[in-house]
Amino acid sequence: MFTRTAAGTQYLLLYTSVEKAERHFNGGRFWQVPSGVVMEGETITQAILRELARYGLLTSAIWAGEHSYAIYNRRFDEMQMIAVFAAQAAESPVQLEPSEHSEFAWLPLEECLKRVHYRGLKDGLRSVAEYVTGVSEPARELCLFRRD
Repeated sequence: MFTRTAAGTQYLLLYTSVEKAERHFNGGRFWQVPSGVVMEGETITQAILRELARYGLLTSAIWAGEHSYAIYNRRFDEMQMIAVFAAQAAESPVQLEPSEHSEFAWLPLEECLKRVHYRGLKDGLRSVAEYVTGVSEPARELCLFRRD
């Protein structure tokens, strides 16, 4: 999730709650980007719109981020492939689910790269910056959804 402001492009990060950290990560808390799963019968864009609406965010466009990475997901005890997408919205307060996240921040890329410590997240943010947010006009063929 990103927004374009007079100060430049800002990306949304979420900080893991104590409850979620204790439940799934041996108490480890960390910054992450919004994420979710595609439900049966949903398209990718429908899933992204649904997930971001949970945070009270109105998505204006979605692009393919041209990146994916593998992780071991402790919650499901399995290896998973994570696809990266870039969703644009206006900078706004975020509605957090306290059992999942305790804080949010809209930050420039360099600050995001300092806060996240998983390589897949860092590489995904860099890919979005290269293909979508770091260019004056993202490639039309990467645009999956645009709200007119």
